[in-house]
Amino acid sequence: MSEFKYACPVCGQHIKCDVSQAGSVMECPTCFQKITVPNAPASGEQKFILTGTQVSARPGQNLQSGDSTRFYARTKFPLAAIGLLVLVLAGAAGIYAFRGKIFHAGHPSGVNSIKKHGAIGLGTWNTEVEYTNVVVTKGKQVLFKSDFSSGFSGWRIRSGSWITTNGVFVQYSGANNCRAIAGAAGWSDYTLTVRARKYGGKEGFLILFNVADDANWSWWNIGGWGNTRSAIEDSTDGVKATLGKSIPIRITTGQWYDIRVELSGPHIRCFLNNNLIQETDYQPTAGTSPP
Repeated sequence: MSEFKYACPVCGQHIKCDVSQAGSVMECPTCFQKITVPNAPASGEQKFILTGTQVSARPGQNLQSGDSTRFYARTKFPLAAIGLLVLVLAGAAGIYAFRGKIFHAGHPSGVNSIKKHGAIGLGTWNTEVEYTNVVVTKGKQVLFKSDFSSGFSGWRIRSGSWITTNGVFVQYSGANNCRAIAGAAGWSDYTLTVRARKYGGKEGFLILFNVADDANWSWWNIGGWGNTRSAIEDSTDGVKATLGKSIPIRITTGQWYDIRVELSGPHIRCFLNNNLIQETDYQPTAGTSPP
């Protein structure tokens, strides 16, 4: 017989060829692999199917028009791998978006950012202080202004001994946690400026903001802990926590200080004499006092 069959070594497809093609290279019609045709079997061995030898694939073979089916057959595994990769990346993107909505993924602790609102206040702790020139603005709008030239109208005394004299608001008690509050609980995203001078006592100034009620408020504690440190603190339902880190600072008795607190969403920036001293967000850390 001038024809015989042999098997593709890759997919097992039986291929018919002529004895004159023995030793030549053919392409499997099923898997398109290059195969070296085996020698024709002896006449008595026609019932046995020989197996061809796979030829190494040639790199960089260009596709011709009408070869799309062949391309898919040759590259079906890489395409499957690419499809799997796309699915994995899409899943990862979905998880990231989900985490971003629930955990605010941009923050390493995963704690939700909090936007607070509330009135302003002035306070002292074991210290006698004079305050003046209180101004609260939101953009170009002035929400509140008090220079204490005609008393302390608009202020609510929560604790301590407060009087006005010569255009200053004086807290002269040496007690702890003395406070005076002004403004509305609905205020938000505002800037508070005030001048302050310590004239006696152990610590510095307490500048309150986002005061919702007596249990929910924030303050910048300047010269606290025995006039050694400054920290931004927040009270939520009566539980106080430090926001961000505290820093070493000391308030000099008899010196006037220009204080500014800027609120934008959950972000807080605190300035002393126009120098940015502390900056943080409403994401309380564990503990109730700075290290």
